[in-house]
Amino acid sequence: MTHEVLDQVISTQTLLDRRAAAARRRPEPPTHERTITMKNAWKGQPVLPRGRAVVGIDIGKRKHAATALSPHGEVIAQLASFPNTRPGVDRLEKEVLRKAGGSGKVLVGMEATGHYWMCLYHELSRRGYACVVLNPLQTNARSSAHIRKTRNDKIDSETIARLILSGEARATRVPNPNITELRLLVRHRRRLLRAAGGMERYAHTLVDRIFPEYADVFCKPFLPSSQQLIRQIGIAPDKLARNADQVRDLLRRAGRGRIANETIEQLLQAARESIGTRQAEEAIERQLGSIFDYLETVRRQIADIEEQLDQRALKLDSPLYSLGLTSPMVAAIHAESDPIGDFATPEQYVAYTGLDPSMHDSGDTIQRRGKISKRGSPLLRHTLYLAAFVVCRRHDYFTRVHRKQLARGRKHRHALVVVAHRLARVIWRLLTDGRPFHKRPPKTVLPPNKPHPSLAPNTTKKVAKARA
Repeated sequence: MTHEVLDQVISTQTLLDRRAAAARRRPEPPTHERTITMKNAWKGQPVLPRGRAVVGIDIGKRKHAATALSPHGEVIAQLASFPNTRPGVDRLEKEVLRKAGGSGKVLVGMEATGHYWMCLYHELSRRGYACVVLNPLQTNARSSAHIRKTRNDKIDSETIARLILSGEARATRVPNPNITELRLLVRHRRRLLRAAGGMERYAHTLVDRIFPEYADVFCKPFLPSSQQLIRQIGIAPDKLARNADQVRDLLRRAGRGRIANETIEQLLQAARESIGTRQAEEAIERQLGSIFDYLETVRRQIADIEEQLDQRALKLDSPLYSLGLTSPMVAAIHAESDPIGDFATPEQYVAYTGLDPSMHDSGDTIQRRGKISKRGSPLLRHTLYLAAFVVCRRHDYFTRVHRKQLARGRKHRHALVVVAHRLARVIWRLLTDGRPFHKRPPKTVLPPNKPHPSLAPNTTKKVAKARA
């Protein structure tokens, strides 16, 4: 054997010994299953039964169905229906779970159907059973693989159990109590904002019925001065024209002198020439008054929730404040993202937000990237889209990304989606490292005939001669 071959064998053996030693030093992965709730399948968390029996539960609003399978796929027990009550859970444990092996020897999998799975999940967890939650998209894909179109609760529960046994199931994320409370506050605020917006749009339709020219005079028809006018005098054009002097006094007093006399006269002239329907004027004015009361109550509740979010966001000591985001935005991102350690790569986090592009690749002719997948958290995706407006105004890095997309011919809205996608990757890095965002100003773009100041004098002359 030559020296070269001997050296190669020795070096190869040394490399194998080092890899074996590194593998021994590497900590063993935990044997327990991590359970997390996510609206799309997460590639980083496969559900492995590890030789245990599996119980699949099909979730309903009032009743559930369960099927227990052995590690080899044999049906151990089935329960076609049991109520979502404590006696129902006792029946499930007696007729299915104990026959499958009992606590510690059974893996329970259930579908994330709305919020109806939560009570059963936490009750079984309190009794010592290992539980995982699956995305309905996974179970639906498994069910659609069957040739015959036969489905019921008992069949669906068996499908869930066999999906886990196959090793193809992916667990979803279940938040801890603190994140659950923060998430409820964030989502309730969004729900109230939507309710207020819907009621404002309805109020506009009521005004357009009897006084369509009103919105042309006031750009914001429901300011405090306009509300006082509608409450005290009304919105019907005939009333405004008959009480012209009272309208002038009220608007000057309510507007604190900020409403010009020309605007008031324009409103009165529009009232005299209005083509409103003049139908149900009294009913519309009463409805507008009740809408104003409703909006005042809702906005007071929104302000109270935002104050709570401010306090909770400050306790988080989040690095996202360095991006210039407001406390409601920071709270929404943490509520939908934490714990950030569940996402091993920024690609997983972007996929969770639903901002990843969908791919369409078929054969040799169809190869394109479609629209964003929208398979993740809709609240997080909407928050990142709104945050894209903020970071584009505050940071040159995101401004350059936005301008680059506009230069490629994309619309402003599509460019903001790209910025939100880039922002999601930045947020993953900030939350993973726990560090603030540092602004990096863009490099100075010099004229083509002006050399860069960092060049040496002799290099500068060479560049000048080359350009000449």
